[in-house]
Amino acid sequence: MGGSRFTSWSWSSSSQQKKGGKESSLTPPEQEEELETVGDDRISALPDDILLQILERLDLPMAIRTSTLSRRWLQLPRLLSHLIIDITHFMPAPPRRAVNFNVDQIMAAYTAAVNNLLLSSPSSSNSNTRRIIKRMQLSFFLSEDPSYLCSVGHAVGAIVDAGKTDLLEFSLWSDVGKLTLEHCQLLRQRFMSFSHSCPVAFRWLTNLALRNLAFQESDVSHILNTCHNLKFLALCSCVSDFVVLKIDAPHSELLTLEIVTCGFDRVDLIHLPNLRRVVCWDWCLPNPPIRFGNVTRLHNMSLSCSATYDQMPFRLTELISSATNLTILYLDFQDQMIWIEPQGPKLLYPVFSNVRDVYLCNIFYECDLNWTVFVLEAAPRLSNFYLKLCQHPCERNRCEDSAEKVNLLWDQMSSDFKHRHLNLLEITGFAMDDKMINYTRLIMERAVNLKRIRLLDQVPYDKGNAMNGMGSTSSNKWRFPVDQGEKSLIKQKLIDGFSSSAEITIG
Repeated sequence: MGGSRFTSWSWSSSSQQKKGGKESSLTPPEQEEELETVGDDRISALPDDILLQILERLDLPMAIRTSTLSRRWLQLPRLLSHLIIDITHFMPAPPRRAVNFNVDQIMAAYTAAVNNLLLSSPSSSNSNTRRIIKRMQLSFFLSEDPSYLCSVGHAVGAIVDAGKTDLLEFSLWSDVGKLTLEHCQLLRQRFMSFSHSCPVAFRWLTNLALRNLAFQESDVSHILNTCHNLKFLALCSCVSDFVVLKIDAPHSELLTLEIVTCGFDRVDLIHLPNLRRVVCWDWCLPNPPIRFGNVTRLHNMSLSCSATYDQMPFRLTELISSATNLTILYLDFQDQMIWIEPQGPKLLYPVFSNVRDVYLCNIFYECDLNWTVFVLEAAPRLSNFYLKLCQHPCERNRCEDSAEKVNLLWDQMSSDFKHRHLNLLEITGFAMDDKMINYTRLIMERAVNLKRIRLLDQVPYDKGNAMNGMGSTSSNKWRFPVDQGEKSLIKQKLIDGFSSSAEITIG
């Protein structure tokens, strides 16, 4: 493979040599035992379970190399109960990776390693004793040669069929860099064939990450209905031959669905009764990106996108009208256009009535902030309110297709509205200007039982700092209070005229 970071799997081959190769003919067995005893250190004298705990704290290549230090350690990797077998450990190290990247050789080495590691313990006195691995995380290529995939799948299936594995994860990668739609369709065929060929492994699968697949309409529903134990599904850079990807799996155990940079017009979650968390980031097509059907247990939703010119703002009720148990809402605008429309409390209350934590992140600094109060009005049980403002001169998330940043104004706030459950207001990106002070005072005025206010500087961004020669994102335009005098002045301005007992922390 030429330069693989996974130096070797010599722990198995050297064991074979000592049993029947040249090495065993050079040293009589009794001298061999004596030499081994002399070479053992205090660590090697520890019980196997302690040694295994030590090895499980290392990444797998280091654990394998460590196991070659002593003959007694040679079989320990086959006794590990937690395994992470990562395809990157078998790839050439940069910069040779670009030259020596050979998927067939990498997958051949990977498959051999998986089969070696998943063998039953050679020291077992009972040949029928099944190996138990509590956690297995495997990442590998959806390679052109199906024999590699089948070999991995069958080796895994032989372990997990005992029902003793708590976590089984497959993270599948494309075997080429630049992808066409035709290649994505081919990757889809490889994956579906793989899942059909290894039903035992997929039946026990708990976590699955798929990349660059071109799905047909019912594929994801089929995956969920086949993988009975699947709890986590991530789709990254996937596309669909259909305008809308529909997911209907009424018997699914899925808890978390992540959809990142996918080319679907929309995702319709028709029936996922156990779904708890949805992440949808960087969608490429018109808003809203996802719609919820029967998702009665959904309590955590995360949306993040840098809006493009063809993505119009949408109302949250278009998205989550059926998600009545939502408790955590995370929205990240990536320093670009605000892509949601504020709504009155009567419309939002059915889905916001149980919300406890709201994160509104990377709001562009020039945007007015009073519109955010619509969240407080619609969420009477809101306990923690997190705001993060963003101002980076390098415009790291802006491109030629970015939507125009339009100031968002909200004038429908009730004049007598009071919020009685908000405990924490945290603002990251606070600055010493009237807008920020007036906004903080507005929240203090409306949240009558507010206990804590935490004001933080903008999070540094290395690329922006490097491009602009700045060591800190604070500038004359964005002045964060630094010394005690400035902090005291800000606190005085915030509490002036109030009887608030909220604890104010700056920095």
